[in-house]
Amino acid sequence: MGIERNNVLFLLGAGCSANAGIPVSGEMVANVHRLVEEDPRWQSYRDLYYYLRSSIQFADGIFGNFHAVFNIEKLLIVMAEIEKKERNPVYPFIGAWSNRLLDLAGPNFQRVTELRDLITQELVTHWVKPSAYREAAYYDGFKNLQFGTTGLGFNVKVFSLNYDLCFEKRVGKDNIELGFDENTSEWSYNNFARDEDKSYTLYKLHGSLDWFIDNSTQKLMQSDDTARDPALIFGVSNKLRAIDPYLFYIYEFRRHCFSPDLRLLVCIGYSFADDHINDIIAQAIKNNSQARVLATMYSNTVEEQLAVRKALGLAPDSEQVIFEKTDAKKFLAETLSKEYLAQQFLPMPDSPFAS
Repeated sequence: MGIERNNVLFLLGAGCSANAGIPVSGEMVANVHRLVEEDPRWQSYRDLYYYLRSSIQFADGIFGNFHAVFNIEKLLIVMAEIEKKERNPVYPFIGAWSNRLLDLAGPNFQRVTELRDLITQELVTHWVKPSAYREAAYYDGFKNLQFGTTGLGFNVKVFSLNYDLCFEKRVGKDNIELGFDENTSEWSYNNFARDEDKSYTLYKLHGSLDWFIDNSTQKLMQSDDTARDPALIFGVSNKLRAIDPYLFYIYEFRRHCFSPDLRLLVCIGYSFADDHINDIIAQAIKNNSQARVLATMYSNTVEEQLAVRKALGLAPDSEQVIFEKTDAKKFLAETLSKEYLAQQFLPMPDSPFAS
């Protein structure tokens, strides 16, 4: 069985870069916890962090969600909502801010902003920016998939939820359409019309370390390396803002997921914790009986498999999602190939192998 253009999509989650030394969200939370307890620059924010974290977990518990995962994105979302103060849409319905929050946050909630800035800078300068990209060499599996006598040889769409530059550094920007003009470094959706000339089109749904907003033009630009103040987004409300590139990228993800040609969505290191992404995938595969999700799972327990099927609204025995017990490094370096992908397709209805 051959693979044709638009048969395969890739979705990269945080686990895809974990083998490159980039911490996943839970590890980032542990780092924040350690910093507020041990680092003199952070210690004055310890009680504020404790209050925010306990309040978030309390809110989950009210609805019986005692196993909800506390992660760095959830923390930053809550902090951003608090920073809105009276501009928050629900403010008119709130009797008063918590006295404890007022005590800890300082005038105009300034200390919330300061703590958020510390976390963001740590994320940008240390957590998602390795000193070198040698440890991300397994991303070369994407190059191997495209080139050579057994390579795909046509453009493939890759959607990433990660801020890091592992894909760009290892695959090479010359092989990737990123939407930025080669001369001006300015982003435009029009640039994606030329993507068939590239091996991959990369859509970074949450922003990127090398993106920044030009202060004079307010346009999205790309720097040669990590930007001083990168354009990153956190949370569902930000993902759905009616501005590009985020709106364009999520539209493109939906459009390609709903393509009648789609046979396989390969999710590498994705936790299926993003309800909006899950909803798009779920709707797409319900509308296309020949589309299938392949998810890499490090432990791949029965409970994890059931949780993924539930997140996608599928029956516990659905064949529209399959699992590969592996990590991203082994999958990209040893497993991924044109032949492997073709073997994961569901049989066509008129195939002698169809049930």
